[in-house]
Amino acid sequence: MLFGLHVDVARLFKLIISPIFNKAVYIKSELKFETDVKYNMFGSVHPWNNDDDNTRDNLRLAMAQNPYLKVLNQSGYYDGATTYFNAKYTLSQIDPSGKMKDRFTFKGYRSGHMMYLRDQDLVQANDDLRAFLKESAVNGKAAKY
Repeated sequence: MLFGLHVDVARLFKLIISPIFNKAVYIKSELKFETDVKYNMFGSVHPWNNDDDNTRDNLRLAMAQNPYLKVLNQSGYYDGATTYFNAKYTLSQIDPSGKMKDRFTFKGYRSGHMMYLRDQDLVQANDDLRAFLKESAVNGKAAKY
C-alpha cells in the first residue's frame, strides 16, 4: 500500500522508474553525455515562474498575423506538470469564436510528461508530428492578410 492506495510496485517500477533509469544509462554510456545539472523528477521545478506568462495572448496574436500558423499539442494523459486537459482548455481560449479551431491539433498519449519513455508513444508521437508537418505545409503560397 502506498499513500493509502493498493499499488503493484513491480508494475510501477516497470512503467515509470525503469524507463527513466534506462534512458539515463543510455544517455551516459552510449551517448557519452555528462552534466552536473540537477534533474528533479518530483517536487519543485524552480526556477519556473509563470507570474507574467503571456503565452496564450502571444500565440493568439501570432495566429492572427499568420493565417498559415497551426499548432500541434502533444501531451501525455498522465502528465502531472503540464496536463493534457489544461493545455487543451488554455488553447481553446485563444479563439472562443471557434474560427481558428481547424488550426489546432491535439494528440494524447498513454504516458506522462516524457512521452518518449514509452516506446509505443514515441513511435506514435513521431508519426503524428510527421503528419502534422505534411498537413501544415503551404507549398510556397503567400499568406493573404
